[in-house]
Amino acid sequence: MNTDFIRVKSLEGELKLSQMKSQFGCSITTKELVFLKPHHSYQIQLSDIISMVPHQVESRPMTFYPQASKEEKVVASFGNNYYKVSVDKVKIYNRSGTFERGKMDFIVPLSQKILEHVAQYSNLMLFT
Repeated sequence: MNTDFIRVKSLEGELKLSQMKSQFGCSITTKELVFLKPHHSYQIQLSDIISMVPHQVESRPMTFYPQASKEEKVVASFGNNYYKVSVDKVKIYNRSGTFERGKMDFIVPLSQKILEHVAQYSNLMLFT
C-alpha cells in the first residue's frame, strides 16, 4: 500500500472489499465507502450517496520530444470504468486533520465488485 495514504481507522460496518493501487484505493463496508489517495482520504456513508453514474474520462494526447528530432505522441489510456459519485456530505482526512464537507462530486475508477456491494448495502439500484 502507498505509504502516503491516510488510513481511516474508525470504519463503520463490516469490511466487504478493499482494492488498492499505487495512487488510488477504495474500501467498502456495509455502511460506508472510503476513497484513498495520497495525502487525502474520503469517508462517505452509503446513505449519503445521491447518485453514481458512468463518466467518460477523455484522454488527451501529449507531445514530447525524445532525443531524436521527430515528435512522438503519447496517449493516456484508462483501463478502469470511471463513475461520477455525488454525495450529500463527506468526511475528509488529510495531514492537517479531519474535516466535514457538504455536497461534493468525485470522479473515480470503480470495479464491478464495488458497484455490486454499493447496490447491496445502499438504497441505490444498479442498472447494467
